[in-house]
Amino acid sequence: MSPAVTGMAPARFLLSLDQLHVLEAEAGIAVPAEFHTEWGDSASAEERDAREANALNGLEVMGFLSPSTGRGAGSIPDRVNPAVRAYLGLFADPALEISVRSWGDGRSYVQSAVVLSGYATSLIRTQRLDDRGQNPRNEDSVELSAFTFSELIDEVLRSLRQIDSARPAAAVTKGSIELPITELQGLINAIRSDRPGVVEGALREVDLGAASLPIARAASFGIDAGFTLFARSQATGDHFSSHWFRADSGWFELALSTPPLDSVSSSIEFVDRSRVRLSTRGSEAIIASIITAIGTLGGALHG
Repeated sequence: MSPAVTGMAPARFLLSLDQLHVLEAEAGIAVPAEFHTEWGDSASAEERDAREANALNGLEVMGFLSPSTGRGAGSIPDRVNPAVRAYLGLFADPALEISVRSWGDGRSYVQSAVVLSGYATSLIRTQRLDDRGQNPRNEDSVELSAFTFSELIDEVLRSLRQIDSARPAAAVTKGSIELPITELQGLINAIRSDRPGVVEGALREVDLGAASLPIARAASFGIDAGFTLFARSQATGDHFSSHWFRADSGWFELALSTPPLDSVSSSIEFVDRSRVRLSTRGSEAIIASIITAIGTLGGALHG
C-alpha cells in the first residue's frame, strides 16, 4: 500500500521505534521531541547495524523507502517516499499543532498532531500501565496517521473515546465551583474523611452551600482516567488548553488561573492568589470544547 491519503479516511501505519529512529536519524525527518528515540550505549555496533538493517527493510516493504538496489537506489534520504516526507515534514513548520496526553483503562497515550494547508499528520505512542495505573511500559510501535483537516477533531478524540468505551458513562451533577488552590484541597480532604461534621465545616470555611458538595465530591474519589489537550496556532500565537479527569461520578475539568508574575513578591503569594475552577459536565462537554477550540484556532488557517 502506498503511504498516501486516499479519499477522506485517514491512512494509518504502525512503525517500530527503530523504524521511526531511522527516519529521524538517517533520513533527516524531524519528529516531535516526545517521539525522539536513541539506541542506548549498551547496544553494540553489530546490534545497531542489525537493527538498522531490519528497520530499513521494513520501511522498504511498507513503501516508505524505495528499493536499496536497482532503479531508485541511493542514499537513505533520497529513497524516502515523497508522500512520507511531505506528511512527516508537517512537523517541521506546522500552522496548527496539537498535543494530547491521556490515560485510562490500563494504557496511556501521547499524541502529536499538526496541520498545514488542509493536510494533517498524527503520531501516537502508548504505554501499558499496571492495575493501579502505574509502572508504565513502552509498547514497541508508533502509529502514524495522515489525513485531511476535516478529520482532525475525530483524530484527537480517539484516545478519549477508547478510554470511555471501556466504562459506561456516569450520571454527572453539572456545575462548577472556583476556589483558591489550598481551599479546594482542604475541601477535598474533608470530603475524603467521610465525616459529615468536618465536611459541613469545610463548606462553611470556603463559603459554599451544600448544593456544591456533589461538584466537589466529583474530584474526591476514584480518579481512574485523564485527558489533556493543548493546541496552538502558529499563525496567530493563540492557544487553548484543557485538563479533564474521570472519577467515580464522571468527568470533571480543572482550570487554573494565576496572577501575573510581576504582580507577586513570592511563591507563597503566587499560590495564595491562584484559583482553580472545578467543573462537572460529562465527556460530551470535552468534545464540545475541543470542537469549539479547534474550529476557532483552525479558522485562522483559512484566512
